[in-house]
Formats: sequence, C-alpha cells, structure tokens
Amino acid sequence: MKVIGSIQFTLFSPEQFRKMSAAKITVPDTYDEDGYPINGGLADQHLGVIDPGLKCKTCGGRMRDCSGHFGNIELVRPVVHVSFGKTIYQLLRACCRKCGRVMNSATQMDAIVKSSECPHCGEAQKGIKFVKPTSFYEEDRRLLQNEIRERLERIPDEDVRQLGLSIRPEWTVLTVLPVPPVSVRPSITLETGERSEDDLTHKLVDILRINQRLEENIDAGAPQLIIEDLWELLQYHVSTFFDNETAGIPPARHRSGRQLKTLFQRLKGKEGRFRYNLSGKRVNFSARTVISPDPTLGINELGVPESIAQELSIPVSVTEWNIENLKKLIRENPDKISYVVRPDGRRKKLTTGNTEEIITELTSGYLVERQLMNGDIVIFNRQPSLHRISMMCHNVRVLPGKTFRFNVADCRPYNADFDGDEMNIHVPQNEEAQSEAELLMKVSEQIISPRNGEPIIVPELDQVSGLYILTSNDDWTFSRDEACAILNSGGLTAKVPKNGLKAREVYSMLLPEDFNFTMVNKQGDEIKIKNGKLVAGTIDSRASEFIVKKIFTESGSEAARKYLDAATRLSVFVATRFGLSLSLNDYQLPPEARKEIRDIYKQGRSALRELIRKYRSKKLERQPGKTMRETLEEQIMDVVEKIRFKCWKTVKLNIKREKVKVGRDAHAEIEHNNALMMASAGAKGKPTNVIQMCALVGQQAIRGKRPRAGYKKRILSHFHRGDLGDEARGFVRNSYMHGLTPTEYFFHAAGGRDSVVDKGVNPAKTGYMQRRLVNALQDLIVENDLSVRDSSQRIIQFIYGGDGIDPCNNKQIAYGEAVGILAAQSIGEPGTQMTLRTFHYAGIASLAQLGFTRLVELVDARKTPKKPVMEIYLKGEAKRSAVEARAVAASIEQITLTKVASIQENFNRKVVIITLNRSALREKEISEKRVVEEVKKVSPDLAQDGVEIKIRVKDDSLKNIRRLTNRLREIVLKGVPGINKVIIVEKEIMEKGEKTKELTLASDGSNLREVLKNPRVDAERTTTNDVMEIAEVLGIEAARNAIVLEMFKVLEAQDLKVDYRHVSLIADAMSSQGDIKSAGRHGLAGQKASVLARAAFEETAKHLVNACVYGEEDKLRGVAENIIIGQTIPCGTGRVKLVMQTD
Repeated sequence: MKVIGSIQFTLFSPEQFRKMSAAKITVPDTYDEDGYPINGGLADQHLGVIDPGLKCKTCGGRMRDCSGHFGNIELVRPVVHVSFGKTIYQLLRACCRKCGRVMNSATQMDAIVKSSECPHCGEAQKGIKFVKPTSFYEEDRRLLQNEIRERLERIPDEDVRQLGLSIRPEWTVLTVLPVPPVSVRPSITLETGERSEDDLTHKLVDILRINQRLEENIDAGAPQLIIEDLWELLQYHVSTFFDNETAGIPPARHRSGRQLKTLFQRLKGKEGRFRYNLSGKRVNFSARTVISPDPTLGINELGVPESIAQELSIPVSVTEWNIENLKKLIRENPDKISYVVRPDGRRKKLTTGNTEEIITELTSGYLVERQLMNGDIVIFNRQPSLHRISMMCHNVRVLPGKTFRFNVADCRPYNADFDGDEMNIHVPQNEEAQSEAELLMKVSEQIISPRNGEPIIVPELDQVSGLYILTSNDDWTFSRDEACAILNSGGLTAKVPKNGLKAREVYSMLLPEDFNFTMVNKQGDEIKIKNGKLVAGTIDSRASEFIVKKIFTESGSEAARKYLDAATRLSVFVATRFGLSLSLNDYQLPPEARKEIRDIYKQGRSALRELIRKYRSKKLERQPGKTMRETLEEQIMDVVEKIRFKCWKTVKLNIKREKVKVGRDAHAEIEHNNALMMASAGAKGKPTNVIQMCALVGQQAIRGKRPRAGYKKRILSHFHRGDLGDEARGFVRNSYMHGLTPTEYFFHAAGGRDSVVDKGVNPAKTGYMQRRLVNALQDLIVENDLSVRDSSQRIIQFIYGGDGIDPCNNKQIAYGEAVGILAAQSIGEPGTQMTLRTFHYAGIASLAQLGFTRLVELVDARKTPKKPVMEIYLKGEAKRSAVEARAVAASIEQITLTKVASIQENFNRKVVIITLNRSALREKEISEKRVVEEVKKVSPDLAQDGVEIKIRVKDDSLKNIRRLTNRLREIVLKGVPGINKVIIVEKEIMEKGEKTKELTLASDGSNLREVLKNPRVDAERTTTNDVMEIAEVLGIEAARNAIVLEMFKVLEAQDLKVDYRHVSLIADAMSSQGDIKSAGRHGLAGQKASVLARAAFEETAKHLVNACVYGEEDKLRGVAENIIIGQTIPCGTGRVKLVMQTD
C-alpha cells in the first residue's frame, strides 16, 4: 500500500466540477413510482447505487464496490459561497472596482497604504460594507452576486498571488453546485414502504426547485423584484446546504421543526466526521462486561468468561513450523476453531463432518481462526482512558462465569472499583501487534507510573491488611503444616523446619535473597530488611509501595511481578485465616471514653465562646492584613482542628479491642480492632473516618469555610440572629453511631451537597483541559539526540527533561517516545482528583487560588489571573522588624478613596458627597489636603465643609453623575496601583545551613514593575503569580520558570505528585516561540502546521476554508493527521523504519 506524503488543499473551478461530474442533475426528485432511480434525478444511477440489486452506470460496480460519483447542478444565477464571505469582503476592499488591480502601487507596497483612488486607473473608490453572511453593499447600493463575480474575475493572476491566494477569487462565487454521491446521503425504506430521504437530499431538492423557478421567471421576463427575491431564496438554500448554523440567517428545518444536519454540521463536533469517524476508535474483536476481583490471579492475568472466549477469535497463519500443532488442535479441540480461511479468501466453518477433510487440506498459507485460549494476549481497558496505563496487556485465563476477573492490585492504573464498573478487552489480530503489546503494554512493565515514577501497581485493601497482620507481631509462630499452607497459597516452595516458621520469616520468603531495605512506616516504626530477611517493623501500605519500587528498580519487572503475585495471594490467605470483618462492635467506645470526648468538646466550646466574646468586645488581636471577622474564623478553625486531634488520641487509646488467635496452631494472641488496623495499615479509611463513626462528625464546610449567615444573620431559625457559635455554624458534635440532630443533619447535608456538586462539575472541566493539552503536545517526540521536537522539527527541549531520563525506569528515554502526550496525561489525570474550590491555607496561599481552576488558568495562558498575588521579600532591617515591614506594606498597599471615605450620590440635588473618615486617614497616614488635591484632578468644582466634600455636577444627567462617582472610586491616594491588600507573613528559610525566620509580604493584586522599584524590596526573590506580567517585566525565561513553579504550587497544594520533566515540557512548549502560548485553539493546538490536526481539534470549518483559500499543504508529519488518513503514526514503533539487507 502506498504511503500518502502530503495533502494539498484548494478550491475546484466550475470546469473541474463539470469534469468530475458523472451526471447533470435537473430533476428535483429521486425515485419513480416503481422505486427505481430517475435519470437526471438526485438518485441517478450515474452517482452510484445503494440498492444491492442495482449496478452503477458510471463504473459498473455494485453497492459494495462503488464508492459513488459526484453530479452537478448548473445554477441559473451565481451565488456566494457562505464560507468565503469574509475573503470576498477583503478582496473587494483591496482591489479596484474598475480594473481589479490591488489598490497599491509598487512604491507603496512596503507601507501598504490605502488610497481613495486607484493608482493604476485613477478610478475613485467607494466604501464596501459587508452584512453577514453573504450581502455586500457599495455605499447604499447592494451588489448582486454576478457583479461581485465580475469584479473578482477582473483581478489579475499576479495580484492574486501577491495577496497570498492560491485560487482564482471568482471561484468563491458558485455557478456550478457539486452534488454528493448517493452513498453520502443514502435514503432508508420505512416499514410502510415509503422512502425517507437524507437531510442533504432534502436541501438539494429545495435548490433544484428554486433554480428551476428562477430560470422560468427569467425566461418569462418577470419583474426584477421577483427575480431578485427568488435569487435571494436560491442563495439561502445553497448557504444552508453548506452550513445550517450560519449566524444571521434562520436555519433550514423539517416540517416537524427539526433542524437539518447539512455539510459543515457533519464535519464538526464530537459527533462529526473528524472526531467520531476519522479519529474514532470503534473496532472489531472487542468485548465488554462487568468486572470482579479475583485474589488467585497474578497481576498479568485476566479471567475471561467462556462465552466471550468462544466468540472472539485469533487468526493463526499456517506455516511449516506450526502446521502439525494446528492439525493436532483441530483434531483434539474442533469446538475451539471458528473458521479455516483458504489463500483465496474463502472461509470454511468447522463441523464434525468436515474436520478430517480440513486437516488433510491444511497447508502453508491458510489461516486458522481459533477461539481465545489460556495464555493469549489481550489488551484490557477501562474508560475514561485518562493515561497510558488505562490500557494494559494481560494473559487470558478462561474461566466460568460472566465477568472479567483480575487481581485487585491492578485497580489503581485503571481507576477501577467493583461496584458495577464495566471494562473492555481488545484482541490483537497478528503476531506483530501481539508482540508489541506484550513487550510494551504488559502489566508487569507498568508497575511504575509514568506520572511520578512511583509504583502504581501495589498491594491494595485486604492484601495490605493481610501483610500488616502477618508482620505486626514477631511472637507468632506457625506450625509446619500452617506455614506450608500459607507458603503454598503464594506459590512459594521452601523447606520448612519441624518447629515451624515465625510470621516474619514467612513474609521474608517473598523477598529476593540479596534485598536490603530500611525505612519508617506510617506509624513511625522502623522497618529493617537485611539480605532478604524482615528483621524489624510492620509492613503497611507505604512500606509495600517502597518495597515494590526497590525490587522493580534493582531486580527488574519480572522480580517485581513475582513478588506482587506471591504477596497478594499469600496476604489474602492470611487475612482469610485470621478472619477479617468489620462490624459496629469495632466502633464501640467505653462510657469513660465517651465522657472524655464530651469533656474535650466542652473545653473546645469554651475556647470558641471566649474567642467570640473577644471579637464582640473588639479585644481580639487582628492578624496583619486581615479583618477581625477573618481573624476570628481562622482561629475558630484552629480550635475545631484541636478538638478533632484530641478526639483521635482518645479513640485510639480506648476503642474496643478483641483478643484474636491466628489459625489453629498459632502460639500468640493479640488485642485487635479491625477499623483501627485498616486505618493504621493504610488499607482503607483514615483516622477521620474512625473519629466520625464513634466520637464526633466535626465541622461541616462549604467552599472550604464554615457555613455563612443567611439574609437575616442566621442560617436556620433554630438559632438566635448573629449567633457565631459552633452549632449555629455547622459543627456536628454527635457521631454517626449516636445519630445527628435535625439541625446537624441539615448542615451535614449542605456540606455533602457541596462536595457532590464539586465532583459533578470537575470531570467535564478536567476532560476538556486534558483534550486541549493532548492536542497541543501530541506531536512532541524524543529524537535520536534526546532532544524533544514537534512535527515541524522545532526544538522544544535540547535534552528531554534536562537529563534525558525516563521517569518510569530511571534509564535513558527511548527514541520516538511520545513525551508530549505523557506530559499532558500526567497533568490531566490527577486533575480529575483535584477540587475546584480552594481550601483553608495559611499565608500566601490564603490569598492565592490553588485549585483546579488555577491550573486551567495557567494552561490557557490567561492575560490576568483571577486572583493575582505577589510574594514580596524584604531587605535589610525590614525583614526582621515588624514595624519596618508594616511601613513597607503601607507604602505598597494601594489606598483608594473608598478606603478612607464614603461616596454618596444625591440625584435630586445633582450632587456627589464625599464623607471623609478621619481615623482611617490617620491610620493610612494621608492628609485631607492630599485627598482634596486628588479629587480636584477629577472635578475642580468642589466645596469642602469639614469632613464633607460636595461636588455639583454641571451636566446633571444621571449617567454623568454615575460616571463621576465611578471615577472618584478609582482615585489612588497612596501606594502601588493594583495592590489591593498586603499581609505580613513570617517564613522559615535556610540561611548558611541554618533555619531562620524572616518577615515577607503577601499582596492581593500584582504590579511587579512598580513593586521592584521600592528600595526596601528584595528584587532578586520577589515574584508574582501573574505569568504574563513576569514575561513582560523579566522576560520569557523567567516566565517559563514561573509556569513550572506555579503548576507545582497547585499540585503540591492538592497533594499530587507529578514528575518535574512533564511540567517542564509543558512550560517549554508554551514558551518555545518567544511568547507565552495557551494550549487551546488560540495557542498551540490552533496554530499547528497541519490543517487536518487543527480541523480535528476545533473550528473545523474555519481551518478547512482557510486552507483552501491559501492553498495550504499538510505534510502529514504529526500524530492526529496520520490517524485521520489511516496511516502509521510517526512515534514509537511507527517512527522506526526497517531496511532489509538483501545481498
């Protein structure tokens, strides 16, 4: 098969339309009374056939063989192509109305100066007005379509080239309309026997009818007004044939009112030709069903139901090396063979009667289609496929039942759980695909996540509990029989001494002999492994992850697979023998513990009431840069957190424990609580869950804060107005075990609704962000020299990630690796776990936005962030002295007139009154004289009377009074414009190897250039979160670094780990062209060299139309465009070309 090198876009001329046309269409109908296509009609057999019994009259092919042929309609009068309205407008303005030359002389070319008269023929020019979508006016006279075409015909070829066009301009005004083949607009036969036509055919019928009426009226010499009306109607029908969503004209509809789906609507959008069909992923040889866990399967294995295995097949080529094995398979398991395919393509179904005949006939070149068998390679997938490891390769294990089964350790990469999730399998159909899947996609090769280099396939849930139980007490000794049973469950063989094995010795059997490891687990206990023996410590979820990573790194993927297979099976066996269940008994507290929790709550409530008393008496010490109410709320949240922490300590000490034996022959008993054990091991649940079940549910939050008062200074009528206490503001003092009061239940429901809304809105936004990122970065590939380049061979990074290392395996990155898509997935996939809102942070984070919306802001390269924030470092004494720091803050903070005065409008007296607040003026160190001076700059006509300044408005319209008030509000009396608020933050920094504290400023608002001018500000360390401002003030490299830092701030605030290489690649791609580009349609994704890639992303029609006008050529060097035309993508295996040496 030949490879397409490039695709050139252009417009057809009327002559080309006629030349490629198989039939001239003149009849506005499709089929005759007998159901046969009418000659010259819209279903003419020259255009192809859709009935199995008919043959095409152009190529002689039947329905399967003939893809169809175009026809044409000769338009009586020309009509403007709706998509080229803007191009025609630009041409009419640029060219002379008489001679058609471009309105610039040779000397004016560089300056591009417009003239009122033509420099070539001297004709005076008139203004052209464009009324979208297809109307043009010269001064007040409307230009008819034939006039427009005549003007465009007069433009010389040389001037057309000079304008950058690759087509003749008059081709944008249609005289011939191409009619798509019947196969593009097939009709369907209804149950009644009537035919239902496609939307395009309906539209073509309208065009033909109006075209005929127009011709008849012209021939009959009808009045010009009637002809123009029909001509306009023809223009409407042709316009809606191309695009039925054009602004400015009503859409064409069916009689039922449904809008017709015409050409452009079939191309664009998620359901359009580009995304749904050409880039679509619909395939054969796939299956889908519900998933279930199976602790007996290895991580590489997948349990496939027998019914699915019988339905799916794999073609095996018969060769001289495998012919005997295939004959044996056919003879012994004829029910496992679906078909045998001869070299000529004929398929033979295997039956009991023809088995021997087929075995005798079988020879090299035949294909045997056999059913799925144990050990076959399949690709397993769960949607949404957010990252590379949402599709992995498994070995089939055919099992009874109706669900797919796999090891629970594989859940995390798929983000799967077993509450009804469904997953898909895909069966690779040739040896090349199977070997590639096995080498690159095998589960054991994906143990380390490409997102952060951390293990993602690790023991989960009961597996963690089993290992925790097994290693939590070294006094346990298993008898020989018990030890053999446990080892056998993990597939391990070893000599067991007569006196049995200790629990930790059993665990040690899982580890490689030369394995050494030390770390601290979640509980703070040291874990020590020496020469493959667990010497001390309990294995929890954190330790399991580190052990898997160390084995993978030091001994390879196969050793890690063996450890995981054995550990997951053995741990479940141990948990089963131990008996692992959860009941209400696990959450019982003795009466004295419940009393202690009540006392903790009472103490906390007293502290909270004391804070409210101080606040009301104005004795509460206000935090710098915050209001009294903000200070109160922050301190209340601290009190609430202390209550929770103290309750956890009480619960941990007093929760009911049971004495448990391990197995029949265990020689030790332990006091044990399953709820605590699971939380401590990291198997399931957190301390918070245990506290809420048995102590108290705690503070309910809405948007990360205590619920705020309603419009009558209270949320519920059960409380007094203005009540700031704990219960009136959403603190739930009861536990789930005890039950909630009605008011507590209300607040709990409100807090729950908040998180549900968050989860509902988030996936759609993250999905779109990931799509933008993937489209922007999908062509970034690693080259042989370890540089990262795009499809135009522009260098994005000289060495991938700065070191050329693959985060998955700490080895050199492979040539052809699609690192752009990896980076996009590594940011997009954790984005789904992010919250849209911002939580309660301290210091600078309390001002900044650190949720998912901030990440979107960075990716979209917004001109100004929603919450611009500066981190201002100080010099000299100011960084040590609070007084000096306050002075710097005061000099930076912008003081507007509204901060020191109230402004009132008196519309009756036509006066604006400014009332000065003298205490605020003293605090901000601003004189009244200064205020008057600044007000005079806005309105000199004022009168001051004590603290009142009155301004009489001369032009006394309400609009002018409001305009004056707005200008007064914007007056800056002091400080840096744009800096609305400054707070002092104490920071710990490392200085000469020692931790020291220094004072810094955090500002709400940003103005980097002005702040850096302050002599007491440290210009080297001061920064802003406004990336565009950094690019303007400090340059593109500083902005690139700012993108990296800002992205990490967001990820770290959400406790998400992403490898530096991914973030740096995104920042480099955004800044590689000298300015900051967004990832969306106005940035990287919309400015690609490939027309097809741009059209497949967004604004499909716009990109295709522009490509035709300017004759763009798509070199097909990227990923998306090669998928669209069905060629191998130029990355990974597809980037390598094999050459065979024949001599």
